[in-house]
Formats: sequence, C-alpha cells, structure tokens
Amino acid sequence: MQKYLWIFLIGILSLGGTTSCKSKKKLAEQQAKEAKAKQIAQAKADLQALLNDDGKSIEEREQALNRIKAQNIDDPEVQALIRQLEQKLANEKAERARRAEEERRMREEEEKRKNEIAKVAPTIQEYFRDIVGSGNTAAANNRIQEALNMFVSPDAPVLIIIGTFNGEKDYDRPTTISKYLNYLKDQKKAPHKIVNVKRNAAGKIEEMELEKQ
Repeated sequence: MQKYLWIFLIGILSLGGTTSCKSKKKLAEQQAKEAKAKQIAQAKADLQALLNDDGKSIEEREQALNRIKAQNIDDPEVQALIRQLEQKLANEKAERARRAEEERRMREEEEKRKNEIAKVAPTIQEYFRDIVGSGNTAAANNRIQEALNMFVSPDAPVLIIIGTFNGEKDYDRPTTISKYLNYLKDQKKAPHKIVNVKRNAAGKIEEMELEKQ
C-alpha cells in the first residue's frame, strides 16, 4: 500500500512539472508575439512619420530608414512602407540634384552675362555719350556708324526694361539699335544703361537689353 502511495505522489509531481514547463513555454511564446507586434507597430509609426516628412533632412531620414531595415521585420505593410519611403527619398534626391544643377547653370549664365557686358558695355556707353554730346549732326552720325559696326546689323533688337513683375521682366516697345542711336542723337540724353548683351561667334552683338539708370 505504501509503495503505491509513493508511485502516486511521484506521478502527481511529474505531472505538475510538465504542466509548469508547458505554461512557461506558452508564456514565452505569448511575450515574443507581443514584442513582435509592438516592434511592427513602432516600425509602421516611424515609417509613416518619415513619409509625412517630420522635418528631418534626407540624410537623417535615410539613417532612420536603415535602422528600421536592419531589424529585418518580415511584415508586408512594413515592407510596403519601406519601399514608399525609399522611392520618396530617391525622388527628393533627384529634385535636389536638379535644383543644384539649375543653380549652377544660372550662376554660369550670370557670370557669362557679366563678362559679355564687361567686354562691350564701356565702348558702347562711350558711343552713347559721344552721340549725345556731339556738337553737330554730322559728328553724331559718324559716331552712330562706328557704333553700328559692333552689331550684326542696324536692325539688331534693343529691349528696354521698364519693370520687373513677379520675377518677369516687362519691356517697352521693341526697337532696333539704329533707331535707338538716332533717338539718343535727337533727345541729347542717354537715360539707359546696358544690362545684357548677346553676341554671335564673330563677337557681333545680336541683341541688347537696357534699363533706366
């Protein structure tokens, strides 16, 4: 009788130990599942914040994205958000590069414009002053002919800026260099300064922009 009692007690203890191990395993699995769900939820929230542009630079958002990717989260929604963010950052990089190239091109054009003006403006402005200050018509006409030699033709356009509105230049009625030089001769004053010139390969002026001094 005593022998059977010991066997019974040992069986109960063994059953209790097995039940305890199963409970611990189940608890561990539940905790792991909850931790994974929390990790996925946090990744989704972080990715969505980055997609909404939370004020960070492209580089900062790339670093945050790489930290999320390093977690190797195997969730379809997380992976979809990662692809969206990668595309957005790629687009922003391309736009930033485009703007940088545009700014570089504009700087080059401005430098070229200044160089072109520096090459011809002093001479042309001198012609302007001489035409205005000529003591007689014959002298003025001579200076006009000399000045015209710097242009592709007497009909080379002269654009006179009268204002800038919303970043766009507004021009007076177009005229030609011949008409403008004769205008100076008649008015006896030179109210404009040269702000831009376009020259051909031979160095002749094809177009000139003026504005009021």
